Amino acid sequence: MKRTILTFLLFFAGFSVFAQPEYKKMVTDVDSVFILDGNYYAAKKDGKWAVFRNTTMILDYYYDAIDILSDGMITFVRNNQAGFADTMGNVVSMADYWLDTPFERYNQAPLNVFSNGSALVYDGERLKLINKQGGEIALDGAEIISKASNVVIFKKDGAYGMADAMFNVIVPNKYRQIQTVMMGQLYTYMSQKDGVDMWGLIDASGQVKSAAQYEDMTVINKDDKFYIKAYTQAGKQALYADNGELIFQPLYQGVEPTGKDKYYVMLDNTRKGIIGTDYTVYVPAQYDDIKVVTVDNEDLFVAKQDEMTYILDKNNKTVDLFSGSVKDMVSYKDSELIYIADSMLNYGVRSSKSGWIVEPKYLDVFARAGNNFVVRVKDKWGVIDRTGNEIVPFEYKKVRASSAKTCIVLYDGKTKSEVLKEDGSLLEFENVTSVLPFDKYVEYTYKKERIRLFLDGTIMRKSFQNIGGQWNNILAVQQKQGWTYIDARTYEPLTDQYYDFVTVFYDNYAFVVKDKKVMMIDTSFNIVKTLLDENYKYPTANATAFNMLRMGNKNFVSVTGNNGKITLIKLIR
Repeated sequence: MKRTILTFLLFFAGFSVFAQPEYKKMVTDVDSVFILDGNYYAAKKDGKWAVFRNTTMILDYYYDAIDILSDGMITFVRNNQAGFADTMGNVVSMADYWLDTPFERYNQAPLNVFSNGSALVYDGERLKLINKQGGEIALDGAEIISKASNVVIFKKDGAYGMADAMFNVIVPNKYRQIQTVMMGQLYTYMSQKDGVDMWGLIDASGQVKSAAQYEDMTVINKDDKFYIKAYTQAGKQALYADNGELIFQPLYQGVEPTGKDKYYVMLDNTRKGIIGTDYTVYVPAQYDDIKVVTVDNEDLFVAKQDEMTYILDKNNKTVDLFSGSVKDMVSYKDSELIYIADSMLNYGVRSSKSGWIVEPKYLDVFARAGNNFVVRVKDKWGVIDRTGNEIVPFEYKKVRASSAKTCIVLYDGKTKSEVLKEDGSLLEFENVTSVLPFDKYVEYTYKKERIRLFLDGTIMRKSFQNIGGQWNNILAVQQKQGWTYIDARTYEPLTDQYYDFVTVFYDNYAFVVKDKKVMMIDTSFNIVKTLLDENYKYPTANATAFNMLRMGNKNFVSVTGNNGKITLIKLIR
């Protein structure tokens, strides 16, 4: 009956039928496996490696290591030297090439890896390029310096140039030196100007992005973006993007990215200010430090000078000034800025119009929710509003927040616990010593019950030892009898089956463990197939791996038998 009801509910929810996943054993009883890509993998047996395409062996158990599959070529290792084979298993080059090189420039590009039709190798005497047939690409007397992607740096007749991976010359050998800024993308070149060696920028196509006018260049990283600083002889610094495009002319001692594309920190006479990419000076360079903050979609600048903090708007007008530091912005409405700040190592709340609205007397501010703040006095946490009124007494020793700070829990296991929600409202629940806050609910154990309290006040109160994941209102839970599935809306059981372990459903299927067997079930809780019998170790981990395999759009999962040998299983669809 319950199964019929579930099928009925899923049908009217517009549920579509998903193709049943199929799994096939690729290789069994090996010592180790190494995935090369979606169809190729390496397997180790008796100390030697082989390569397979699905179930077909294309390289026999002969190699000391299989390094990589790249550009349709497999790099193998034999006797500490590298060789190559194609994806049909044809060996095109024996293991003749060293795994390392004495040349320092090796760090700029990998050896023995094919890309764009060629690989950089070292034969014990020199670096050279080979093609997919294993032959050397003619260099016409040039010395290979490095290779990355489709760019080869070479030296000929004492001068440096650039070529593509098949050694078609991109830039003739005319520079005194070429060095890598970003492999395969951007390079610096050296040329003489008025008899002095100077540096410029050139991209992978050979286009000059900057004339040779700088005495030094360096790469910096800010918020996962790369920039190039270029220094002139006059002590000024230009800034370039990672594609070589000029962001700022060398007008100041320094220019630093702020993490916001529109604003940069400029340094002049050892002082800092804010400048825009259109060279608009938002804040003159007169502070010890400065950063950009955004509150309610308004950009503000927080500057430090000596012991004073200045909060400035885009017109360089002072929004607020005080002695201390800003911890967190709260709101900026009707020209009033509310923010958390510290003074003399104590925290409070300030208004740009009326000063300290909550005096700085708290040892810490954990988080805020709406206009309320979780703060600490001595060793106890409580909640105050923006005017300093006590909302939750200072009686809690523990505080914990969900990852997105949608709820904050105060608890200590003595009286009651409190949930401070994102909008600033409160929910009370039982006194607990441990709680897990999530974005939509908190989960805790009380009198041997596993309870889930949703932020809308709904309570799921059943004798669950543990609560797992949910999909389409099918919720996995653990009871005394074992793991099973219930309706997430009514908490009624959907099946009378219990398991040693279960995974969350995904696209109509889940994986369960019973009697050390891993099985796949459908939403009618019928066993579709037994994937692993009791002859394999770690059934719980294997069930999880099968589920993650589907959810992660991967192809393979490896399992270990009781004999210690590995079996590789592929997800067909």
